[in-house]
Parts: sequence; structure tokens; C-alpha cells
Amino acid sequence: METTLSATRLALLAAIAGLLLVACSSPPPAPGSAPPAPTGSAPATEPSRAVGGSTSPVGLAPRNPALESWKRSAAQRIHQANQTKLFEGRPHHLLQAVIVVEATVDRNGNVVTSKVTRSPKIKKLDDMALASLKAASPLPAPPQSLLVRGNLVFSETWLVQNDGTFQVRTLALPQE
Repeated sequence: METTLSATRLALLAAIAGLLLVACSSPPPAPGSAPPAPTGSAPATEPSRAVGGSTSPVGLAPRNPALESWKRSAAQRIHQANQTKLFEGRPHHLLQAVIVVEATVDRNGNVVTSKVTRSPKIKKLDDMALASLKAASPLPAPPQSLLVRGNLVFSETWLVQNDGTFQVRTLALPQE
């Protein structure tokens, strides 16, 4: 058994020595030259600057300030129309549900259509999110620049606590 163990150790040492020789056989880069290009199939990309100075991968659309401003106004209207169903402060780290609703709003702010696009499949909570949006209609009229064929399609997220109270994510503080 000791002979097998020694042979295994010897083979491992030989493999390590071989790797070191291969690694050391490349000549060092000339002073002032660019570093070698990374290997792999994905090309290197420069991060783009997002609103607020943070970096994000290339390919993400920049946030539209007009849309973000309108969404804050719409969220305030949702909160105003549903004050008895809101919770105060930061959302708890364990929420009962995170529900995303996609809504179409006409040029006057009327909610034309709405549907749940993400949900834990608790019908009572889905219905609550849709009803709270309907109760807030009409929302503020969206700016003309956001309208496509006379409408604005947007998504909002409802953060629902265990007692069934909620906040919309646009106005919510970061979670605990």
C-alpha cells in the first residue's frame, strides 16, 4: 500500500512540475505593452454608467427619468387611495408575497387593463393588488413622451406583509 501511495505522490508531483514548466515557458510581456487579451468566448465589455453613478452591464436600458417620476406620482396615488391597507416603515425581510402587476394607462391616467405577471398564486392577494390599483384610478396623466399609441404600459410591484398590508415598491424603503 505504501508503494502505491508513493507512486501516487510521485505522479502528482510530476503533474505539478509539468504545469509550472508550461506556465513559466511564456515570455514576460514587453514593458509598456498591453496585457494579453482574456481567453474565452465572451468579448470583454465596458460597464455603462446608470443613473446614480452605479455601474451596470452593457445591454441594460438606462432608466427613463420621466417614467421614474411618473411612477412615483402613480405610486403616491395608489398609497393615497389605499391608506387603510398600507404598512409603515421598511418591508420585513420575509414577505408573504411579492406581486407584479402590469397595467395599461390611457392619456388621462385611467387604468385601461391590468394583470398580475408575477405572484405566489394566492388569489386573495392577487385580487387585492388589482383592486388597489383600480381604487387609485385615475392615476396622474402620463407625460406625452411616454405614450405609445395613446397609452402607457408599466409594471409596479406590491410588497405584501403577512397581515395582508402592502406598499408599492416604488415608494418602499429597502428591506430590513
